[in-house]
Order: sequence, then C-alpha cells, then structure tokens
Amino acid sequence: MGVALARLCSVQVSEQDEGDFPDELYDRVDDLLDAHGADDIAEIVAGAVDAGQASVEQAIVFLNVAAWSATDNGASMKTTLDGWVRKADDAVRLGIALHHECYPLPTRAEMVARLSEIALRFPEHRAVCERHIADRPAS
Repeated sequence: MGVALARLCSVQVSEQDEGDFPDELYDRVDDLLDAHGADDIAEIVAGAVDAGQASVEQAIVFLNVAAWSATDNGASMKTTLDGWVRKADDAVRLGIALHHECYPLPTRAEMVARLSEIALRFPEHRAVCERHIADRPAS
C-alpha cells in the first residue's frame, strides 16, 4: 500500500459523522489524488477495503470527500461507481457505490430497474435501494 493511501486509511471517520470531518481527512484525500495523478481513486480505496486497511464506512466517506476534491468533480469516479452497480458482482464495491452521496446510474429509469434487481438479490442492500428509488425525482 502506498504512503498516501496508508495515511488516508489511518484517519478514523464514520459515515455517521455527516460532514463533520477532521481537516486531516481532506488533506489526506488530496494527497491520495496527487499521488495517483487521477481523479478516480475508487478502485484504490476499494482495494484498501479488500486488504483490510480500511472499513467500508471509511471508504464511503473517503470517496464522498474525493468527489468534491477531484478536478473533475468526481465524474470519472462516478463512472466507476456506476459500473460497480451495473455489475453487482462484488459485495464491497456494490456497498460503497450504493452509499455514495450521488444517485447511482445516470437516469432514474436505469436506476429503478437495476436497484430493483439488486434489492431482490442482496437483501442487505434492500433499504438503501428502496431509499434511492423513493428519493430520486422522476425527471
């Protein structure tokens, strides 16, 4: 694991902190973005979860912060997260993508179809899928 990722993973945060995060978190996310020269750090962060270096909760927070810190406002990362939802073949990546602060998938129609399938296949994600479907406007 790279130094920037190790330093980010050492920052203790919880999804329940709801934006009241330490300044160190923002600095470490910026360091990771700088170290990898890319706006999409989703796979790097998911790999840290796979390796036991970060929790899924930490990964969700890290990527939500990265969406606002990246030079493309998270567009490239959103493409990766949407891909994870479409595939729905990896529990860690699916959980991270479903809990990202943006709606999954570019259109409501695609989101409803895909999340309805995911809710049936993965009961542990049913509540978040139903919440996204109920909350997303029709247009």
